[in-house]
Amino acid sequence: MFDEGGALWGAVPELTPGTEVAGFTVEGTIASGSFGTVYRARRSGKPYAVKLVAIHPRGDREAAALRLVRHPNVVTFHGYGLWPEEEPRFLVLALELVEGLTLDAWAARENPSALELVMRVLLPLALTLADVHASGVVHRDLKEANIIVRESDGQPVLVDFGAAGLKEGALRLTMRLPPGTAEYRSPEVLRFAKQWEGEHYPFSPGDDLWALGVVIYGLLTRTLPFGDRNDPGLNRAILEETPPAPHECNPRVPQVLSDVCMGLLEKKLEDRYPDAKALAEDLVEVCTEADSSWRTPMFPRSGHESPPAPAEPGRQFRWRWWAAGGLVLTSALALLLYALHGGTPRTASPSAPATLQDASGQEVVPPARVAEGTPSAAPPPAPVAAATNNEEPTMQQSKTIRTLVAVGCVASAGCVSTPKARPQPPPEECPPGAAEAHKRYGLRLGGIHGAHFGPLREGLRYVPVRDKEEVSAEIIGPWGLFPDWTIFSGRLYSGAERVYGRFTKATLPGGETVPVCLQMMTIGRRPPLGVELEAGSTAARPIIHSSVSVQAVERFE
Repeated sequence: MFDEGGALWGAVPELTPGTEVAGFTVEGTIASGSFGTVYRARRSGKPYAVKLVAIHPRGDREAAALRLVRHPNVVTFHGYGLWPEEEPRFLVLALELVEGLTLDAWAARENPSALELVMRVLLPLALTLADVHASGVVHRDLKEANIIVRESDGQPVLVDFGAAGLKEGALRLTMRLPPGTAEYRSPEVLRFAKQWEGEHYPFSPGDDLWALGVVIYGLLTRTLPFGDRNDPGLNRAILEETPPAPHECNPRVPQVLSDVCMGLLEKKLEDRYPDAKALAEDLVEVCTEADSSWRTPMFPRSGHESPPAPAEPGRQFRWRWWAAGGLVLTSALALLLYALHGGTPRTASPSAPATLQDASGQEVVPPARVAEGTPSAAPPPAPVAAATNNEEPTMQQSKTIRTLVAVGCVASAGCVSTPKARPQPPPEECPPGAAEAHKRYGLRLGGIHGAHFGPLREGLRYVPVRDKEEVSAEIIGPWGLFPDWTIFSGRLYSGAERVYGRFTKATLPGGETVPVCLQMMTIGRRPPLGVELEAGSTAARPIIHSSVSVQAVERFE
C-alpha cells in the first residue's frame, strides 16, 4: 500500500459532490496527491477544505504538525474525524478554505516588480518559515504549488503539511529517500541517499531554505535552476552544478536580490543562510537599498520595453552581520513598510475579532497589544487557508511570542509568561455508566476525536479559560454513534504549563444525555495529557486553542 517514500497508491476514493464525510458535504475536488485528496466541502453553511488520508501514522503527524503551527500565513487546522463511521479507514482533516492562486500562477498574472515580490511574498514567507521552524516543524515540500496567494489580502499562505517533519518525538516513517518533490530536494538529501546505510535522514530547516531558493530562482527567471524530473541529470546538477545567477538570466533582477537567491543555493549547508530569520533580515536590508529599477515589472509586458539599468555590483551576504551581532528591524524599515502599505501598519491577522470568549462563551476584554519587542498579549487568532498533499513530523511546541511587522507578516521571539505552578489534577474514576455508554455508542477505549469550544461555525479562535471552570465542547463530525452536534460537558483544570480537560457528559442533539469519560490530549506529545498554553497566557488567565482532541479512557489520569 505504501512505497519507500510513504506514498499511498490509490487508497483514497474519488468522492462525488453531495457525499457526506464526517459531517461535511463534499462539493468538489481541490487537489489530489500521493498522500491524500483535498475536497471543497461545506458544513452548517460554511465552506471548508477537507483532506482525506488513509489511517496511518503519517496522517496523524500531518495533523500534529498543523496543530503545532498556528500562524496567519499557514493553513488553519480546525480538527479531524474518522470515515466511514462503520469501519473507519480514513482520517478527515478539516481545514479552512482559502481562495487564491498558487504562487507561480499569481506571479504569471501579476508580473510583480522586484520590490513587490520581496515585500508581498518573499519577506512574509521567510518570516512564516521562521515561525514554522521555531515550532519544531519542517515543511519538507516547499514549492510554488504549496504556496497560495490569498485573494482577500494578497498574503502568501503555506499549505500541505503532508510531508512535514517534526523535530522531536515523532516516529520516522521513511528510510533512504525522504518525501518531497525532486526539483526542490537539497544536496544534503541526495548525498544522504547516495551514501545510505540504513539510518533515517536527519532533516533540518535547511531543506526548506534550499527549496525556497529554488522557488525564488523560478520567480526571478521563470526557469528551474537545475532542470526538472524528466532530466536524467537533475540529481547530478543539484549536487555539482551552479546555475547562472538570476540577474544574468534576467537583467531586470537587482543583483543584490540575485545574491540572496544564490546564497540559498550554496551546495554546503554551512555556506547558506543559518535560518529563515537571517534571510528575512537580509531581505529587509536589500529593500532599504532599492532604487527606481526595483519598481519595474520583472518581465517585459511587450517587446517595446527596455530593460532597467543594471543594479549595484555584487556584495557579501549580509547574513554574516546577523550571525555576528544580530540585526534588529530599524525604524527606517518600519517607515518603508508603512509607506508601502498605504500608511497604516496592520497586523498579520486580516480579520481578528474585537473580543475573545472564554470556554463558556462569555465575552471577555482582549488584552491590549504591545509594541514590537515586548511580549504580545495574545497570538493572532484569525484563521487562514486551504490544503493539498504529502509526509513526516517531531514535537516541540515553541512558546513563541509573535511580534507584528508593519508589512502584515509575523516574526517570532520571546516566551509565554509563566503561570504560577499548579499541580496536575489527581487521578479520578469515570462517572458511573460511562464504560457502558462507550460500548453502546461505539467509542473504542483509547479512541481520539476532535471537539471545539463553542459552535464550530464561529471558527478557529483562542479562548481564555479559568481553573476548575465548567465547559462544553461541540463534537467535530460524528464519532461512533454520537452524531454531529453532540455536546461534551466537563471541567478544565489549569496546570503550570498545560490545561487539562475532563468531560463526563454527552448531550445528543435530541436532548438525551449519557455519561462519558473523555480527557483532553495532544497528538504526538509526550506526555500527551492536556493541551499547552498559548502565547499571552497569564497565571490568572490561561489561553488555549479552541480546537482540541479528546480521548475515550477508562479512568482519568
